[in-house]
Amino acid sequence: MKQRICLALFLSILLGNVGYSQMSHFYNVDKEIRTKGKIQQIIMEPRYKNKAPFLIVVFEEKDTNKKYNVEISPVWFFKQDFHKGETLEVVGSIYKEGDTLHIIARQVRFRGETLVLRDKYGFPNWRGGHMRRKGRREGRNI
Repeated sequence: MKQRICLALFLSILLGNVGYSQMSHFYNVDKEIRTKGKIQQIIMEPRYKNKAPFLIVVFEEKDTNKKYNVEISPVWFFKQDFHKGETLEVVGSIYKEGDTLHIIARQVRFRGETLVLRDKYGFPNWRGGHMRRKGRREGRNI
């Protein structure tokens, strides 16, 4: 009986850690970077379980030719249109997953406009969803 309990406890810890390692990444202000480059690809991808798809931009850095997957926002929040080949400046939190570099965007600048997606602590401007924005505009300019 004790062996079954120990086995059940071990499996729950093991499976719990597997689930935890697959969690989404969060904004880390200590890993914030600023970079500039060109848009290579635009993707609408489910990033978070049971949530709206996210606007993802594959971005190539101007000076180093490094490629990043830039997480912009849920598609319903971002009202601008990006185009392949367009220049984009990004401020955001960088992380690596496997061989892929990712940036969670806090603000993006393109066509002379700066769009703020998150506050200075990384909290998204879309928090609260469609109905609870209380005056926060989609990707507001600053």
